[in-house]
Amino acid sequence: MSDDIFPPYRPPDWYPLQRALASVFGIAAVEATAAFWFIGFVAGPAGVGELRVYEHSATRRSLALDAAGSAYRWFDEMGSYVRVDDEEALVEALV
Repeated sequence: MSDDIFPPYRPPDWYPLQRALASVFGIAAVEATAAFWFIGFVAGPAGVGELRVYEHSATRRSLALDAAGSAYRWFDEMGSYVRVDDEEALVEALV
């Protein structure tokens, strides 16, 4: 089987989501990590590296974060992920 079709398994990276939740809503919000699914890794903008994509289990809205927990959103017009406000991205994913 080709690695292009089935990439090697990589464990979920929860740290960026935990960091983002804590920095925006406070340390108690880290428990909200349990309401998300880890979707996987995607290529981020040049100079940023991989993004981690999470999906909220109730809202089904996705959230893309870099390794430090900064938020990004996919824009079809640009054909890439673009840095967005962390709080807005988290609130959008949660409600």
